[in-house]
Amino acid sequence: MAPPRKPLAHAKASGALYKNRKRYKNRAEPLVSEPLGDPPDWMLPEAAIAWEDFRQRLPWLNRSHRGIAEIASILVARMAAGTLGVPGMNLLRQCLGSMGATPATSRFAVTPELEDEDPADQYFR
Repeated sequence: MAPPRKPLAHAKASGALYKNRKRYKNRAEPLVSEPLGDPPDWMLPEAAIAWEDFRQRLPWLNRSHRGIAEIASILVARMAAGTLGVPGMNLLRQCLGSMGATPATSRFAVTPELEDEDPADQYFR
């Protein structure tokens, strides 16, 4: 099986984008410019506090991360209440890894920037 495609932001951060320009030439990834936003209305106050904490500590989260942020917020609230078991803690660890909130995954968390067309690119390709 072929290895999964490296995200464009990861390729840019690691330098692979500049080493293998042709590989990433026609790659387009969705750009979500909307922020994470407020917690959902249905969320309990304890989970909403965790949501706000995620929003402040992880500024790269955007609207496309709302689902995983909801799950993680609920799990953090349950852990604070003392009702989260070991399987739930493992799920929380996986959620945090997906959100770039662990030491191992935070280096891949890149705040997306709108890329302007550089006029010099036509001369250096």
